[in-house]
Amino acid sequence: MRKEKPSLSSILTESKTIDILKSLHDEPNNIRGLYRTVGGSLSTIVQRVRSLKQAGLIKETEGRRPGRFFELTHKGKSIVMVLKWFEPSASSTKLKLDSPKKWILALLYGLGQIKGSTRLEKMLFLLKEEFEIVDEPFYNFTPYLFGPFSPKILEDAKELQQNNLIEVTLEVFESTSYPSELSDAVFIRKNYKLTAAGEEIAKKILQELMKRRGVKEALFKLREFDSMPLSNLLNYVYREFPHFTPPHDLP
Repeated sequence: MRKEKPSLSSILTESKTIDILKSLHDEPNNIRGLYRTVGGSLSTIVQRVRSLKQAGLIKETEGRRPGRFFELTHKGKSIVMVLKWFEPSASSTKLKLDSPKKWILALLYGLGQIKGSTRLEKMLFLLKEEFEIVDEPFYNFTPYLFGPFSPKILEDAKELQQNNLIEVTLEVFESTSYPSELSDAVFIRKNYKLTAAGEEIAKKILQELMKRRGVKEALFKLREFDSMPLSNLLNYVYREFPHFTPPHDLP
């Protein structure tokens, strides 16, 4: 029986895999060189190199040096560039837990994991526009690629991650609907959930927010929105808030 090819998401959660990719992004290397560079056990390095090769993220170099050297494929380079872009930088300032950030924490406590930055944006947008329970300074939304968007949400989520209040994991999807020349296309979704420290703080925040009229009902309804396929959620937002549909003149 043919063994099923592992998914990119499962491969990228394996120990040492990302370290190997980043190391090969610097220069081609062999098994022994990777072992010295990224550490761990030699058997683990061999297994991870095999998985990465099967996934089409690395390949053997062609005649550059004697022995089996490996380098990134085009798809592997794309993955590394995206992973580096998503890496949180070290936090240099003390966290100011203002009202918008509190709502992010409260939402994650009430809904659990939120899959994708687009969904996180829409949950916060609906809090403001659908339920009208936010009466303090909040996020300002403008129409963008997937409807209402506020870049400040992603900045705040990153700051909460840097301060160990939320955990952001990456989920990788390969394109199966594009022409063959684009078959290396990959998409990465950021999934958000609270850390243990974040749960303690978020619980207290939500308990305080629940004293407000309409908050409990809004969170109950938001669970329904959160369980929708993303396309259904976007269609709802476009229908109910047509002035936030994506502009036609975007590049």
